[in-house]
Amino acid sequence: MPRFRLSLGPLRASLAAGREGAEFRFGVGGPRWQRWYQSMAARRRAVREQATKAPEPAAFEGANAALRRRIATVPWYHAIDLGDGVVTPGIFDHRPLIDRYGLPESLSGLRVLDIGTFDGYWAFEFERRGAAEVIAMDIATFGDADFPPPARARMDPAALAEDTGRGFTIAHDALASRVTRRTGSVYALDPAEWGQFDLVHLGNVLVHLRDPALALQRILPLVRGRLMVSEAIDPDLEDLEGMGPLLRYIGAEQDCNWWRFNTAAIEKMLRDAGFATATTTARFRLPVKGGARDLTQAVFIATP
Repeated sequence: MPRFRLSLGPLRASLAAGREGAEFRFGVGGPRWQRWYQSMAARRRAVREQATKAPEPAAFEGANAALRRRIATVPWYHAIDLGDGVVTPGIFDHRPLIDRYGLPESLSGLRVLDIGTFDGYWAFEFERRGAAEVIAMDIATFGDADFPPPARARMDPAALAEDTGRGFTIAHDALASRVTRRTGSVYALDPAEWGQFDLVHLGNVLVHLRDPALALQRILPLVRGRLMVSEAIDPDLEDLEGMGPLLRYIGAEQDCNWWRFNTAAIEKMLRDAGFATATTTARFRLPVKGGARDLTQAVFIATP
């Protein structure tokens, strides 16, 4: 398909024409745009951090004061309802959109693995739906994440050594949960050590992995039922119909984000990992608390 491009300062325009029709795209780019975008990204992070910051622990009195003081000691990724009107101040609140993920109302009798559990929202939701056993897996410390060497060298050693499970522990205690938390690397998953699961959940993890294709290969032997992947999708890549699987390289300099995908890329990676089926079951907007724009979230179901 012939494609014509025009640039004028930060403005970008392109026209693609073929037998099926023509497509015109307009946007902005270039060094000035990149500097502006990075500045806006820094502002969004500052706003997000402020929005998710709980009041000082000493400010709480009355009912649930002790729990609220514990919640205020850690940053939160997930909004989790702990009962009695107490909800953690997470960046992501999946509760209003839970029906979009297509989970069965009952997981009775199932063994479930939640990979990249962090604060544990999904693990506790699987338990609430009656799963017989839920294993919540994550790396042990933030230093175990896939940071590129230059970014790692700039980070505070104390931050790298910080435990990833502080929020999980608070929520686990408040909910009197039976979920078991285990630490490890997705690259080292072995069914001899972990067993097999009726449902494996991988929630917004692939973007943080240097090698997402290898991770899916390691997950496959643990799945005896199905794998559910929920992940951020790049709408610009998604709009390039007919271009096939596409990934955008980010480089993990910010928040350990390596990639953005289109749905075709994740489906192809799942099939290349050895899954017999891989289907996109939903696509929707996922709000980011304090963020300038929502994420485009997609859900995939794969079976071995």
